[in-house]
This record gives sequence, structure tokens and C-alpha cells, in this order.
Amino acid sequence: MDNLSLNAQAIVLLSAYFNKGDKPLTVMEYAKFAIWLKERGREPGDLLKEQATEILKGWEDKKITLERIEKLLARGNAMAIALQKWQNAGIWILTRADVEYPRRLKKRLGHKAPPLLYGAGDKKILKTRGVAIVGSRNVGNEDLEFSYELGKKLALCGYSVVSGGARGVDEASMMGSIEAQGTTIGVLADGLLKKVLSKKYRQAIMQGNLVLITPFYPEGRFSVGNAMGRNKYIYTLADTAIVVHSGKRGGTWEGAKENLRHKWVPLFVKESDDAEAGNSELIDMGGMPLSRTILKDEAIEYLFEVSQKEKKLNEENKKTDLLKQEKNEAIGLSLDEMILELLSKERLPIKKIAEKIDEEEKSIKKCIDKLVKSGEIQKHRNRPLQFSRILKLPGMDNI
Repeated sequence: MDNLSLNAQAIVLLSAYFNKGDKPLTVMEYAKFAIWLKERGREPGDLLKEQATEILKGWEDKKITLERIEKLLARGNAMAIALQKWQNAGIWILTRADVEYPRRLKKRLGHKAPPLLYGAGDKKILKTRGVAIVGSRNVGNEDLEFSYELGKKLALCGYSVVSGGARGVDEASMMGSIEAQGTTIGVLADGLLKKVLSKKYRQAIMQGNLVLITPFYPEGRFSVGNAMGRNKYIYTLADTAIVVHSGKRGGTWEGAKENLRHKWVPLFVKESDDAEAGNSELIDMGGMPLSRTILKDEAIEYLFEVSQKEKKLNEENKKTDLLKQEKNEAIGLSLDEMILELLSKERLPIKKIAEKIDEEEKSIKKCIDKLVKSGEIQKHRNRPLQFSRILKLPGMDNI
């Protein structure tokens, strides 16, 4: 890692954990700070080649204080020791400033994409077409066998497997791909340093078939927060996703719902007879049922065809949204005016108003509260709460 650019070094100093007591910037904190720098024609590397105090004039934030930033930037020795240790184990670092940083993460997550990725293995695998395979840690033999065979089949069809490296479905699908000499992406929640050195993965890494990555400290221990947080990276690094088994709560469940909500990639859900599984509920939420017969199918391109269809549909929806926005702007209607026009015709709850105007409920609620206070609309104590416009007679606006 001797060739880290000044930009990369600054991002590492601001975002990486090295020693006990460190308080590096979180993903969103870093994003906020980076945007501030960019707005002023600056980049992180400038903080290392010029007087940081001069560049930081005008920066004010209760959590990201000047003292905190300066303290983080002063950790040069700690960074050098840590980087050398990780480099000796074959671990590299990618920052958002690097050209090899996965474009999918930036495109799908925007400023929520992690500023740092630690990894080991061939970075080129991060650009391959792949299927995210996710599932519970504690599953029966049937699901473990299915996961392994699915990973193997995808490998033989020329697709990468993207998974989380956890015990159960994740590990089984990854091992199926690895043993079939396929390309595999493991997105870890903890213990990158330990796993890079393990016999289970070392050979595949050295052969160029496996890349392990994590946005978290390479020597960190397991935490529920990190395990839940990395789910989004599994989905956004893939082209499509398959849930083999999910409970009705926990990481797999929340990750699948998050993907359905954000529509990052199409979600297939294996049909399950397990009464305790949440698979059928995920299908009801919008997941597509997947039969075990996929293991016998000669071609599995349909997994990606759905992805292309959804991509086209999303593009069409964006065009429609833009046209709606342009239309509203052309006729000069503000959000308040659109709500008033709608509520002059019928009583509606906030959810229905949001659907009809095609706007976020949060924005609608803010406008509704304002219009209620101004006396332009009224509440109706229905369940759910409904609203309607107060129609005033001419000349009675000031009464």
C-alpha cells in the first residue's frame, strides 16, 4: 500500500479505525464532510499537503468538530503500522477516490457508499455479473445442500456468487462456487484478517477466484450492527438476488426488505415448507418465487432477464417522474397547491395523498401540518386520519 495517493491517505485517516479510542468518521459523517470540501473546490488530500486549519476555516459541526478532524489526520504513524500489517497478510484498501472502487456501490448507494473497502483477492471480480445468495445461519440440510448446489451451478454458468461469508446459507453457496472454480465475492461483517489467512479461503484467493471485502475494521469482532449494515453491500454488488431461507426477523429478513424497498436488484425467494420461515411473506411483499427446479434448469439467464426488465422499468418510471415534475413546474403548482386541489375533491389519508401525487409521505405530512395550522384543510377523525380542504365563500378569507 506504499502507493496510496494523498487523497486515499486522507480518506483512510478520516475513516479508518486503528487503535482503541479512535473515533473515525462514519459513512454519513464522511459524506457530509466530503461534500463540504467539494463545494469549496477542495479534496481530502489537500488536508495533508496544506495547512488543514486554513482549509477548515468555516467548517462547523457539533459532532464532527475541528479538534476531532485534526486528531484523526494526525494518526500517520498508526496508519503506517496498520497498513504494513494488513499488507503482509495480503489485504488492500480501496477508497471512493480510487478508479477500482465498485461503480455499483456509488451508483446505487450514492453518499451512503462506504468511503473505504478493505479486501483481499482479485479486485476485478467486483466488476463481474453475479447473484447474491443470502439466508439464515441455522438452516436444515436441504437448504444447505440447495445453497451449495446453487453456488456450484452459477459458477458453471459463468456467474459470480455474492454472499456474506456467514455460517449457513452464505458459506454453503460460496463453497459451492469456489469448489467449481467459479468467481466469488464474500462481503464480510467481521474478521477479514482472520479469514484471509484461513485454509478455507486462502487457496481460492491465491488462485484468483475469490475476493473478500469489508467496509469494517479488518481485525474487528462480530457485531449485530455490522452484520445488518453489510447486507446492503451484498445486494448492491450483485445483478440479482436469491433468498434461500429467512426467518421473520433478523439480518436476512431485514436485508431482503431493504432491497425490496430500494429496488436495488430483483429478489427471488426460494419456496419453503418451513412454517417458521418468512419466505412466503417476502414473496407477498414483492419477491418472486423460486422453485428448487432451478438446479435442473439448463439455462438460468432468466434471473438476469428480470433484472434487465426491472432496470428498463425503473428508467421509464424516472422519465415519468421527471415529466410529472416538469408539468407541475410548467403550470406553476407547488406541493401545497397540489394537495389543496386534491383535497378539494375528496377526503384522503396521508398515504393516499402521497400515492396520488407520487411524493414521499414525509414531505406530504410536513405540508399537511402546515396547511392544518393555516386553516386551509381540516382533519377528520377516521382511522386512518383523513383530511379535506376547507372551502371558503368569496370575501370570507379574513373571517
